[in-house]
Amino acid sequence: MSITSGWAVTHPDGTYEGKNTTLRTPQDVAAFVAKVAAADPYADSIRVIHNDRPLADAEQGFTDHDVFAAVVDGFGYLSHQDQDNAKAFPVGDPDSAGCEFDDEDFPAGSGLPLDQFTTALVEFLHTTERPTNVRWTSG
Repeated sequence: MSITSGWAVTHPDGTYEGKNTTLRTPQDVAAFVAKVAAADPYADSIRVIHNDRPLADAEQGFTDHDVFAAVVDGFGYLSHQDQDNAKAFPVGDPDSAGCEFDDEDFPAGSGLPLDQFTTALVEFLHTTERPTNVRWTSG
């Protein structure tokens, strides 16, 4: 099983760089989270696609799920929706401020400690389903 993560980094000089990586192991996920955390505050939201889920529209290449992530100010943010679950955000640390991006806005109080965030991504990698190590609220 694998997940592909795509995001952009806008450098202080205004240049833009697209990033893409495929994660196959828990170690890949942990290294990825560390890499994105180090890029903060220049990393944009991350589109997370599980490569082993069916496509909603194979001809157009549309996935059957939308998962976005971000690492900001020491918190990991997630959103998740699929054919069985409406869009939701984790119930996170009440001290997490939230953050806004072009593709996703994460509400205050939805940020997770990085170890819990990493565990959630590893669970998604292994199960293809919404992680159960966090409680979810409606978006």
